[in-house]
Amino acid sequence: MKRSALFFGTIIVLLGVVLLGINLGVVDHRIWRYFWPLVLVLLGVWFLLGPYLSKGTLESVERSIPMVNDTEAEIQFNYGAGRMIVGSGAKPQELLSGSFTGGVTEELHRNNGKAFLKINTPTDFIFPGVWAGGQQGFNWNVNLTNEIPLQLRIHSGACEARLDLTDLKVTELTVETGASSTDVKLPQAAGFTRVVVKSGAAEVKLHVPQGVAASIRESSGLAGIKVDTNRFPQNGHTYQSADYNTAANKVEIFYEGGVGSVDIN
Repeated sequence: MKRSALFFGTIIVLLGVVLLGINLGVVDHRIWRYFWPLVLVLLGVWFLLGPYLSKGTLESVERSIPMVNDTEAEIQFNYGAGRMIVGSGAKPQELLSGSFTGGVTEELHRNNGKAFLKINTPTDFIFPGVWAGGQQGFNWNVNLTNEIPLQLRIHSGACEARLDLTDLKVTELTVETGASSTDVKLPQAAGFTRVVVKSGAAEVKLHVPQGVAASIRESSGLAGIKVDTNRFPQNGHTYQSADYNTAANKVEIFYEGGVGSVDIN
Protein backbone atom coordinates (compact mmCIF):
# COMPACT_ATOMS: atom_id res chain seq x y z
CA MET A 1 0.00 0.00 0.00
CA LYS A 2 1.26 3.48 -0.86
CA ARG A 3 2.16 5.47 2.24
CA SER A 4 0.18 8.46 0.97
CA ALA A 5 -2.95 6.28 0.62
CA LEU A 6 -2.43 4.96 4.16
CA PHE A 7 -2.05 8.45 5.61
CA PHE A 8 -5.07 10.02 3.93
CA GLY A 9 -7.12 6.87 4.48
CA THR A 10 -6.43 7.23 8.21
CA ILE A 11 -7.58 10.87 8.14
CA ILE A 12 -10.85 9.85 6.46
CA VAL A 13 -11.42 7.09 9.03
CA LEU A 14 -10.85 9.54 11.88
CA LEU A 15 -13.28 11.99 10.30
CA GLY A 16 -15.88 9.25 10.01
CA VAL A 17 -15.38 8.21 13.64
CA VAL A 18 -15.83 11.80 14.84
CA LEU A 19 -19.03 12.25 12.79
CA LEU A 20 -20.42 8.94 14.06
CA GLY A 21 -19.58 9.85 17.66
CA ILE A 22 -21.37 13.20 17.34
CA ASN A 23 -24.47 11.57 15.83
CA LEU A 24 -24.52 8.98 18.64
CA GLY A 25 -24.12 11.66 21.27
CA VAL A 26 -20.90 10.23 22.69
CA VAL A 27 -18.69 13.00 21.29
CA ASP A 28 -19.22 16.70 21.94
CA HIS A 29 -19.69 18.73 18.75
CA ARG A 30 -17.13 21.21 20.03
CA ILE A 31 -14.46 18.70 19.05
CA TRP A 32 -14.40 20.37 15.61
CA ARG A 33 -12.43 23.26 17.04
CA TYR A 34 -9.63 20.76 17.75
CA PHE A 35 -10.08 18.30 14.90
CA TRP A 36 -9.16 20.49 11.93
CA PRO A 37 -6.09 22.07 13.60
CA LEU A 38 -4.97 18.53 14.40
CA VAL A 39 -5.43 17.52 10.76
CA LEU A 40 -3.29 20.48 9.65
CA VAL A 41 -0.56 19.52 12.14
CA LEU A 42 -0.55 15.92 10.92
CA LEU A 43 -0.49 17.08 7.30
CA GLY A 44 2.52 19.30 8.03
CA VAL A 45 4.32 16.41 9.71
CA TRP A 46 3.58 14.27 6.66
CA PHE A 47 5.05 16.89 4.33
CA LEU A 48 8.21 17.12 6.44
CA LEU A 49 8.78 13.43 7.10
CA GLY A 50 7.20 11.85 4.02
CA PRO A 51 10.41 11.65 1.97
CA TYR A 52 12.31 10.05 4.86
CA LEU A 53 9.60 7.48 5.57
CA SER A 54 9.99 6.08 2.08
CA LYS A 55 12.51 3.29 1.65
CA GLY A 56 13.72 4.99 -1.53
CA THR A 57 13.48 1.83 -3.65
CA LEU A 58 11.05 1.82 -6.53
CA GLU A 59 10.27 -0.73 -9.15
CA SER A 60 11.83 -0.11 -12.55
CA VAL A 61 9.68 -1.10 -15.51
CA GLU A 62 10.68 -1.53 -19.14
CA ARG A 63 8.49 -0.24 -21.97
CA SER A 64 8.65 -0.72 -25.71
CA ILE A 65 6.11 0.82 -28.09
CA PRO A 66 6.31 -0.35 -31.72
CA MET A 67 5.63 1.72 -34.80
CA VAL A 68 2.59 0.71 -36.85
CA ASN A 69 2.94 2.31 -40.28
CA ASP A 70 3.66 5.63 -38.55
CA THR A 71 4.96 8.45 -40.72
CA GLU A 72 5.26 10.98 -37.87
CA ALA A 73 4.60 11.17 -34.14
CA GLU A 74 3.70 13.62 -31.40
CA ILE A 75 5.06 12.55 -28.01
CA GLN A 76 4.17 14.31 -24.77
CA PHE A 77 6.02 13.76 -21.49
CA ASN A 78 4.22 14.67 -18.27
CA TYR A 79 6.87 14.37 -15.61
CA GLY A 80 7.14 15.30 -11.94
CA ALA A 81 10.28 15.33 -9.83
CA GLY A 82 13.40 13.29 -10.41
CA ARG A 83 15.68 12.74 -13.39
CA MET A 84 14.72 12.23 -17.03
CA ILE A 85 17.07 11.41 -19.90
CA VAL A 86 15.74 11.41 -23.47
CA GLY A 87 17.71 10.54 -26.59
CA SER A 88 17.93 8.36 -29.66
CA GLY A 89 18.51 4.62 -29.48
CA ALA A 90 15.15 3.01 -30.18
CA LYS A 91 15.38 -0.17 -32.26
CA PRO A 92 14.20 -0.28 -35.89
CA GLN A 93 10.40 0.06 -36.11
CA GLU A 94 10.27 0.97 -32.42
CA LEU A 95 8.66 4.32 -31.59
CA LEU A 96 9.88 4.47 -28.01
CA SER A 97 11.62 2.29 -25.47
CA GLY A 98 13.16 2.82 -22.08
CA SER A 99 13.36 2.09 -18.39
CA PHE A 100 11.09 3.93 -15.97
CA THR A 101 11.97 3.83 -12.30
CA GLY A 102 8.86 4.71 -10.34
CA GLY A 103 6.53 3.45 -13.05
CA VAL A 104 4.87 4.97 -16.09
CA THR A 105 1.50 5.11 -17.80
CA GLU A 106 0.90 5.80 -21.47
CA GLU A 107 -1.92 6.87 -23.75
CA LEU A 108 -1.59 6.09 -27.45
CA HIS A 109 -3.79 6.61 -30.47
CA ARG A 110 -3.16 6.96 -34.18
CA ASN A 111 -4.78 8.99 -36.94
CA ASN A 112 -3.88 9.03 -40.64
CA GLY A 113 -0.38 7.72 -40.11
CA LYS A 114 0.43 9.95 -37.14
CA ALA A 115 0.96 8.51 -33.65
CA PHE A 116 -0.09 10.53 -30.60
CA LEU A 117 1.61 9.29 -27.44
CA LYS A 118 1.41 10.62 -23.88
CA ILE A 119 3.87 9.37 -21.27
CA ASN A 120 2.77 10.13 -17.70
CA THR A 121 3.97 9.52 -14.17
CA PRO A 122 1.67 7.09 -12.32
CA THR A 123 -1.56 8.53 -10.97
CA ASP A 124 -1.61 6.47 -7.76
CA PHE A 125 0.51 9.03 -5.91
CA ILE A 126 -1.58 11.74 -4.27
CA PHE A 127 1.50 13.95 -4.23
CA PRO A 128 3.71 12.67 -7.07
CA GLY A 129 7.35 13.54 -7.28
CA VAL A 130 10.06 13.33 -4.69
CA TRP A 131 7.94 11.26 -2.28
CA ALA A 132 7.46 8.62 -4.91
CA GLY A 133 11.08 7.54 -4.70
CA GLY A 134 12.13 8.69 -1.28
CA GLN A 135 14.50 11.56 -1.87
CA GLN A 136 15.38 10.54 -5.44
CA GLY A 137 12.07 10.83 -7.28
CA PHE A 138 11.32 9.23 -10.63
CA ASN A 139 14.14 8.21 -12.93
CA TRP A 140 13.33 7.78 -16.62
CA ASN A 141 15.71 6.81 -19.41
CA VAL A 142 13.92 7.08 -22.75
CA ASN A 143 15.01 6.12 -26.28
CA LEU A 144 13.17 7.56 -29.30
CA THR A 145 13.07 6.61 -32.96
CA ASN A 146 15.15 8.50 -35.49
CA GLU A 147 13.19 7.08 -38.44
CA ILE A 148 10.30 9.58 -38.57
CA PRO A 149 9.70 13.27 -37.77
CA LEU A 150 8.82 13.92 -34.11
CA GLN A 151 7.01 16.65 -32.23
CA LEU A 152 8.02 16.60 -28.57
CA ARG A 153 6.17 18.25 -25.68
CA ILE A 154 7.88 18.24 -22.27
CA HIS A 155 5.91 19.22 -19.16
CA SER A 156 8.06 18.84 -16.07
CA GLY A 157 8.21 19.91 -12.44
CA ALA A 158 11.20 20.04 -10.10
CA CYS A 159 13.45 17.75 -12.09
CA GLU A 160 16.73 17.34 -13.90
CA ALA A 161 16.09 16.79 -17.61
CA ARG A 162 18.72 15.89 -20.21
CA LEU A 163 17.48 15.83 -23.81
CA ASP A 164 19.94 14.73 -26.50
CA LEU A 165 18.08 15.28 -29.76
CA THR A 166 21.21 15.40 -31.93
CA ASP A 167 20.34 12.39 -34.09
CA LEU A 168 16.56 12.77 -34.00
CA LYS A 169 14.22 14.28 -36.60
CA VAL A 170 12.55 16.68 -34.19
CA THR A 171 10.54 19.28 -36.07
CA GLU A 172 8.95 20.86 -33.00
CA LEU A 173 10.00 20.98 -29.34
CA THR A 174 7.99 22.54 -26.54
CA VAL A 175 9.38 22.63 -23.00
CA GLU A 176 7.33 23.89 -20.06
CA THR A 177 9.15 23.49 -16.79
CA GLY A 178 9.15 24.75 -13.22
CA ALA A 179 12.03 24.78 -10.76
CA SER A 180 14.27 22.52 -12.80
CA SER A 181 17.57 22.08 -14.58
CA THR A 182 17.05 21.37 -18.28
CA ASP A 183 19.81 20.70 -20.78
CA VAL A 184 18.89 20.26 -24.46
CA LYS A 185 21.09 19.32 -27.42
CA LEU A 186 19.13 20.32 -30.51
CA PRO A 187 18.96 18.27 -33.75
CA GLN A 188 21.90 18.17 -36.11
CA ALA A 189 20.07 17.45 -39.37
CA ALA A 190 16.31 17.77 -38.94
CA GLY A 191 15.82 20.50 -41.52
CA PHE A 192 13.71 23.05 -39.66
CA THR A 193 13.03 22.77 -35.92
CA ARG A 194 10.79 25.10 -33.94
CA VAL A 195 11.59 25.37 -30.22
CA VAL A 196 9.43 26.99 -27.53
CA VAL A 197 10.70 27.08 -23.96
CA LYS A 198 8.66 28.41 -21.03
CA SER A 199 10.26 28.16 -17.63
CA GLY A 200 9.83 29.36 -14.06
CA ALA A 201 12.69 29.40 -11.59
CA ALA A 202 14.73 27.16 -13.86
CA GLU A 203 18.16 26.77 -15.38
CA VAL A 204 17.88 26.06 -19.11
CA LYS A 205 20.72 25.30 -21.52
CA LEU A 206 20.14 24.97 -25.26
CA HIS A 207 22.98 23.71 -27.44
CA VAL A 208 22.77 24.45 -31.17
CA PRO A 209 25.08 22.07 -33.12
CA GLN A 210 27.80 23.53 -35.31
CA GLY A 211 26.53 23.91 -38.86
CA VAL A 212 22.97 24.59 -37.69
CA ALA A 213 21.69 28.17 -37.99
CA ALA A 214 19.40 29.74 -35.40
CA SER A 215 16.96 32.58 -34.92
CA ILE A 216 16.33 33.33 -31.23
CA ARG A 217 13.69 35.53 -29.65
CA GLU A 218 13.34 35.98 -25.92
CA SER A 219 10.95 37.45 -23.39
CA SER A 220 12.78 36.68 -20.20
CA GLY A 221 11.31 38.88 -17.47
CA LEU A 222 13.68 38.60 -14.53
CA ALA A 223 15.64 35.74 -16.07
CA GLY A 224 19.28 36.10 -17.03
CA ILE A 225 19.84 35.18 -20.67
CA LYS A 226 23.22 34.39 -22.19
CA VAL A 227 23.55 33.88 -25.95
CA ASP A 228 26.69 33.21 -27.97
CA THR A 229 26.64 36.44 -29.99
CA ASN A 230 29.65 35.34 -32.04
CA ARG A 231 27.41 32.74 -33.68
CA PHE A 232 24.12 34.57 -33.25
CA PRO A 233 24.50 38.38 -33.52
CA GLN A 234 21.98 40.40 -31.50
CA ASN A 235 19.42 42.84 -32.82
CA GLY A 236 17.18 43.99 -29.95
CA HIS A 237 15.48 40.94 -28.45
CA THR A 238 16.41 38.82 -31.46
CA TYR A 239 19.61 36.86 -32.12
CA GLN A 240 20.15 35.33 -35.57
CA SER A 241 22.79 33.53 -37.60
CA ALA A 242 24.02 35.43 -40.63
CA ASP A 243 23.13 32.50 -42.91
CA TYR A 244 19.78 31.70 -41.29
CA ASN A 245 17.64 32.31 -44.39
CA THR A 246 19.71 30.01 -46.61
CA ALA A 247 20.74 27.31 -44.12
CA ALA A 248 19.63 23.72 -44.84
CA ASN A 249 19.34 22.97 -41.11
CA LYS A 250 18.08 25.63 -38.73
CA VAL A 251 16.20 26.16 -35.49
CA GLU A 252 13.77 28.88 -34.48
CA ILE A 253 13.85 29.40 -30.72
CA PHE A 254 11.42 31.35 -28.56
CA TYR A 255 12.22 31.59 -24.86
CA GLU A 256 9.92 32.93 -22.16
CA GLY A 257 11.35 32.77 -18.66
CA GLY A 258 10.71 33.82 -15.08
CA VAL A 259 13.34 34.17 -12.36
CA GLY A 260 15.83 31.73 -13.83
CA SER A 261 18.63 31.61 -16.36
CA VAL A 262 19.02 30.48 -19.96
CA ASP A 263 22.22 29.76 -21.87
CA ILE A 264 22.05 29.32 -25.67
CA ASN A 265 25.20 28.38 -27.52
